[in-house]
Amino acid sequence: MNYFYILIFLSLWTMGLVLLTHNRKANFWISTTLATGGMASFAFSVHLTIVPLLLPRGWLSPLMGTILYEASVVAMTIYFYLFPFAACMGALWLSGIRSGKARMLVSALLALPVAAALGEHLRHQPWGHFDIDGIRTLAAFYFIISFVFYYLAVKLEKDMHKKKNKRRVGILFSFGTLYPFFTDFVGFRSLTIGHWRFDLESNGAWQYNVVVILGLVAIITYFLVKNGFMGIKLRIEQEKMDVSMRALTMGVSILNHSIKNEIQKINYLTEKTEGYIQAGQSDKSLQSIEQIHSVTAHMLNMVGRIKDKAEDIVLTESRTDIRDLLEEVLQPMQPLLENSSVQVSIEYESDGHLVADATHLKETLSNLIQNALDAMPAAGGKLTLRSFRLKRHYLIEVKDNGSGIPKDQLGKIFEPFYTTKKNAYNHGLGLPYCASVLWKHGGKLTVAASDSGRGTTVTLQFPGRRFIAADALPADVAADPLKGKLIRLGRR
Repeated sequence: MNYFYILIFLSLWTMGLVLLTHNRKANFWISTTLATGGMASFAFSVHLTIVPLLLPRGWLSPLMGTILYEASVVAMTIYFYLFPFAACMGALWLSGIRSGKARMLVSALLALPVAAALGEHLRHQPWGHFDIDGIRTLAAFYFIISFVFYYLAVKLEKDMHKKKNKRRVGILFSFGTLYPFFTDFVGFRSLTIGHWRFDLESNGAWQYNVVVILGLVAIITYFLVKNGFMGIKLRIEQEKMDVSMRALTMGVSILNHSIKNEIQKINYLTEKTEGYIQAGQSDKSLQSIEQIHSVTAHMLNMVGRIKDKAEDIVLTESRTDIRDLLEEVLQPMQPLLENSSVQVSIEYESDGHLVADATHLKETLSNLIQNALDAMPAAGGKLTLRSFRLKRHYLIEVKDNGSGIPKDQLGKIFEPFYTTKKNAYNHGLGLPYCASVLWKHGGKLTVAASDSGRGTTVTLQFPGRRFIAADALPADVAADPLKGKLIRLGRR
């Protein structure tokens, strides 16, 4: 059984490293919670497993023995004082408190009690001795605060998919902290770590930690594989064909999806042109023909830019005027919008240029608008495009009042070949492609809100550094926006 303590801290530290590697900023405190939570099992492993294994064989030198002893005391100190604090910080940074300054201020205030208690311990307690009575109240304080933050994280989250994920994290980590609190912080009375003795006064409940913690790790691993956890999703698939053939099939399907959207526009424009010609409106017919040329040029560009799934999306970046970008997306779609009786409104809250790949962004926005039109009722609806700037990001919203996305499907819509549209012309590749384009720009595509029967809001989020405000543009570019489009900034 003693060998399981090694497995505990190795699994907790590995899990923390996986989360940290995936998203260092978002998962830092959750990873720290797992790392500090594994410190106790590391200290126990040193005394109950590692030293008893090395000592009889003569493999434990005095230097190695000193290092292991000091490491075990430090690990136990980290566990008793920093594990509750890390758990509290993990819940705080997961909570719905959006202001970074507010979170930093709360973090600084919450760090004061543990810093004072740790300093008091190091000054007055013998090295390797822990009086749990003095730690218990502090740990209870942090764990209670963490439960409050986990509750707020779920309560304040509006995105149903994120809410489900936060609820899952909150339940697992609340139990993962509540159980060791009762077994270690309440069950322990005192602990003294010596060379090589382990004097522990407790109710013995800590011996069952092995089963509970390994079970918790197994549950987290299960969610990683099946549903995703803290933004990570591992998927195990059986390959039914050669990888290269899968890549070729995916590439052809993506091209088919893009071409299908453009052909729909051409059909509508052709019908409009015929109507204008029959009505003798030559000016309007020429405008429609120009729009057809624009659509075909865009389609040829996409064919040249997306070759197959194995070849990565390559960005050709330039300064793109945001007003021109949205207008150029909407212009060839006017016949579709008119035919569907859809009212379109554009809200520019921050004027300027976006350093991005205009071709891929137009295709992305076109896909999202097409999805919105498909979700509209026959009588028509409202479509709103909104561009605005936050402190660290620049966002473009595509909002409709269509049928919305069912809650049980929100977690699957970004998977390739998954589609809610029941016809042979939709392959479930639009949103995965759009998400990839945003990822290549260093941003992300999210469903900010979606209620069945009430509509959907999709957000394109770009790093703030990609936005150049109108008042920050060079004078010649501000006077002639076309100059900004000729600046090639290279691949990200």
